[in-house]
Amino acid sequence: MKVSVAVSNIEDHMIPDELIQARYLLIVDVDKMVIVNTIQSQDDKRDVFFAEQTVKWDCEAIICGEIEMEAFGIISGNCVSRFLGSGYTAIEAVDLMERYKLPIIRDFVGGEGCQGEKAYQELQEKEKAGIYEECDGHHHEDGDDK
Repeated sequence: MKVSVAVSNIEDHMIPDELIQARYLLIVDVDKMVIVNTIQSQDDKRDVFFAEQTVKWDCEAIICGEIEMEAFGIISGNCVSRFLGSGYTAIEAVDLMERYKLPIIRDFVGGEGCQGEKAYQELQEKEKAGIYEECDGHHHEDGDDK
C-alpha cells in the first residue's frame, strides 16, 4: 500500500498544520516502510499539486495538515483517505495511521463537516420533535433498508 505524506522539509519530515504549508510530498510504501519518491513543489498552489500527485501515484491515503477546498475536492473525489498528521514526523504519522490512531480529515478548511453525519443528526432531531421522514435509500449500497 502506498500513502503520501506532506512535510515541511526533508531534514526532519515534520508535517505542517496545513497541506498548503508543505514543501515536499513523500510517497511511502507502507508494507516495506520505505520512501519510494520525494516530490518538491515550488508552485503557489502546492496543496493542489500535492493532491494531484497523491492521485497520480495511486496512493490509498494522504497524511497531512488541514486541507483547503480545491485540494480536498481532488483527494476526496478520487476516494483517497485523509488523515490529520500535523505535528508528527512522517514516520510517526505512518505508524499512528497503521494503528488507527490518526484522526480522519472529514472536510476542507471552513467546510460543514461530513454531510452523512450532519444528515443523521438532523434526522434524529426531527424524530425527537415527532417529525418522521421516509428513508429514500440514497445512503444504502443496494438501495434497500437492510
